[in-house]
Amino acid sequence: MHYASSNFRNPYCVFVLNSAQDVADALYLFKENITKFAVRGGGHMPIGGSNSINAPGVMLSMSNQDMLALSDDKSVVSVGPGHRWADVYEYLEPHCLVVVGSRIGLSFNSSQYGFASDNVVKYEVTNGIIIEATTDNSCSDLFWALKSGGNSLCIVTGFDLSTFTSPQVWVGTAQCSSNQSATFLDAVSNFAYYGALNAKAAITPIISFIPSQNKASYLLTKFYDSETDLPEAWQNFSSPNMSPSNDTYKLQPLSTFINVTTSPVTGSLRRKWRVISSIADREALEIIHATMLDLARKRLMFVNGGTAGLAFQLVTKEFIRQGELKGGDPQGIDISRVLYFWTVLQLAWANKGYDDQTMDAFTDEFAATVNDQLASASRGAQYLFMDDAGEGQRVFESYGAENLEKLKATREKYDPLKV
Repeated sequence: MHYASSNFRNPYCVFVLNSAQDVADALYLFKENITKFAVRGGGHMPIGGSNSINAPGVMLSMSNQDMLALSDDKSVVSVGPGHRWADVYEYLEPHCLVVVGSRIGLSFNSSQYGFASDNVVKYEVTNGIIIEATTDNSCSDLFWALKSGGNSLCIVTGFDLSTFTSPQVWVGTAQCSSNQSATFLDAVSNFAYYGALNAKAAITPIISFIPSQNKASYLLTKFYDSETDLPEAWQNFSSPNMSPSNDTYKLQPLSTFINVTTSPVTGSLRRKWRVISSIADREALEIIHATMLDLARKRLMFVNGGTAGLAFQLVTKEFIRQGELKGGDPQGIDISRVLYFWTVLQLAWANKGYDDQTMDAFTDEFAATVNDQLASASRGAQYLFMDDAGEGQRVFESYGAENLEKLKATREKYDPLKV
């Protein structure tokens, strides 16, 4: 299944691999025959060629690598790369455990524990031979580099992840109408400054816009990692300040919420992303929000099936500090300027051809306009979050010159032929 029809490629063949040794053998074969290949795990990145390839290239599918095993003391779960996060949450639910996995890009638990990659205790990888990398073994340099994301060093064939006790959480979504947009943005900004001081609390604000209908909607996912709610964290998102038309916030296992809210993606639409990095305040929110709506009304009114959306990811100081404590931060995120929003522009449309060109031009204009305005207001930030990046965004360069050179040196050590 393809996340987006614009991702579709026609590989010469597909290798469905069952073990790390299978991957190692495939890499040896490709190297000997100078065969280009692509790797597919979940296949969620909507960049052409990111997870498939045209003939004569070969696609490596990780879907059969579905190991799930909990350590005897239940502190670590071993996960194969063929899984979706929902599989892992469901597996851990009977043990009242969770891991720091994804929801819309980042984890609900990131303000407590950092990135998902900050909570990997061991990588099993192959670059033709099978290697284990941890913070304190002979491959600690590789462990550090793998936290940067991407696959230009080796192929990961297994993750050992730290687990955390979390039997049930308060979580749910609230839907608001467009006439509450200013209040919605006010509440998001207020939460960034005050609500997020409690690391157990998290929000995911999402704005969706259908240009052909001139219709905007505002969706907020609220999360609190406790069996006892914290109502004061949400007071700005509820009456009398706001009046959501629907609110599903309740106490439940995280896996239940994920399974209910995650629906299958048919892949029938074409898709495009672009990430924007900014300081987290009301002015930055307004710049990003207003620019998206204004340009979408001007440029996307006649795009068949066209939608534009924004998802704001709030990043706190403790989020970044966790990465520094757990094996270092190869991404070079400047903790002195926290709080951040990492905002993803998400576009979807039906037809290729002219509409592709329209969406490409819209994405470039949106990013240029927003980044110029953020810079003028001293609200811009350097780091680009890879999971939400679009084609052509120079993610690794945003990690800083020193980290970039160290990453290149690590690649030279583990993959000198750039397989």
